Amino acid sequence: MNNQLLYSVEDKPPFGLSLLLAAQHLLAALGGIIAVPLVIGNVLKLPTEDTITLVNAALLISGVVTIIQCRGLGPIGIRLPSVMGTSFTFVAAALAIGFSEHGVAGILGASLVGSLVMIIGSFFMPYIRKLFPPVVTGTVVMMIGLSLIPVAVDWFAGGQRGDANYATPENLMMASFVLVIVVVLVQ
Repeated sequence: MNNQLLYSVEDKPPFGLSLLLAAQHLLAALGGIIAVPLVIGNVLKLPTEDTITLVNAALLISGVVTIIQCRGLGPIGIRLPSVMGTSFTFVAAALAIGFSEHGVAGILGASLVGSLVMIIGSFFMPYIRKLFPPVVTGTVVMMIGLSLIPVAVDWFAGGQRGDANYATPENLMMASFVLVIVVVLVQ
């Protein structure tokens, strides 16, 4: 087995390969960035325009924060190639705000305030990390996944409960095919 790296940290692959790898990375990140606003819009039964607003906001902020992280802005940024995106961690909070009278504007405002709290909290991570042992963080991650099961089942069935095409054999076969392909490729 050959454990030699093709490139070391400071090496630059050829432009064509770099472009191909960048496209692969972009496509992988894009799904994660737009999935959260799509889930929120779907659960809140938002009009298409509001869901588009959430997706656009996620893409715009992801791009801006990625540039800041990669290039650095004063003391802010890790100055490494790292795509920043959305997180399923905040879906429950966004849904609670979305179901209130504040709607999408409330979700965007709370995201802005929450991000400022996260930035300030990042300076105290060595102290905060002690409060969250693996049993706590593991439980939180598991609960995030379990809370998304109803959305995943609806997407697997091809829409919303009550739709004419919900859980038709065609939708279930397509979803099963995609699931098998993903499981095989991950192995």
